[in-house]
Amino acid sequence: MTNPAPMRTGVRRPFGRYVEHDPRSLAYAHGVLPGSAIKPVTWTRRIPVLDQGQLGSCTGNAGTGLLGTDSAGRRGLTTVTITTAAAQASHGRFAAGEHALDEAFAVALYSLATVLDEISGQYPPTDTGSSGLGAAKALQTLGLAARYTHAFSLAALDSALQTGPVMIGIPWLDSMFTPGPDGEIRVDRESPVAGGHEIELAGLDEAGRYWLTNSWGSAWGVAGSGYVTAGDLAWLLSQQGDVTIPAWASPSKPAPQRKRCWLGNAWLTARAFTRRG
Repeated sequence: MTNPAPMRTGVRRPFGRYVEHDPRSLAYAHGVLPGSAIKPVTWTRRIPVLDQGQLGSCTGNAGTGLLGTDSAGRRGLTTVTITTAAAQASHGRFAAGEHALDEAFAVALYSLATVLDEISGQYPPTDTGSSGLGAAKALQTLGLAARYTHAFSLAALDSALQTGPVMIGIPWLDSMFTPGPDGEIRVDRESPVAGGHEIELAGLDEAGRYWLTNSWGSAWGVAGSGYVTAGDLAWLLSQQGDVTIPAWASPSKPAPQRKRCWLGNAWLTARAFTRRG
């Protein structure tokens, strides 16, 4: 999925999420809890909402947002420590030491993702965009994630949300740019696709609405967040979407990489993202 043309209103927003699917990811499917175990949940973010400006770094921003958000196993971080071994594995993108989880970190994470993904080109110098898979590989290379899994249904996504936030890659439609006063992101399925976007999903409320934290600054939506309904999210994910769930690790050393291959064709279907009864 390529970077978008400017909006028809003349207001440009940055994107940068590409479709990068590997059939071997099916071996790393996230488990599904019984329906009775699924509860409303909101995971608190401990870092400010970031703003990617005009750079296509949404994948790095989403990954950074996950690091800075609470999960069942830990409080969201505001800084991380990159070990010497992790810095050496980062292709020059990170120095060893403590790093604040800010926009500079998100850009560096995006830059590393462009090295590790299967998309042509790297940033810098070229703002190629990347993928959720690339961002997960970058988190693993830095020793911040031990592994990662993928949700292939709303039931699996709901199950993953019980223990922490996830990042999703979806098409962003023209109708979605300006949420309503209550944060509703309008998904008009006839609306043109503006681009591909990676975004943090950190909440499921009592009304069954999924809350997304964007990377376009706190002035967007409700303090940088908005929601989509279950039906709309299922449809968006059926349009070559993906859900990636990192499992956090102590950053003692870079974790070994899972080998991946590029698959450019459609992968997930509407059937795959039908909510289970």
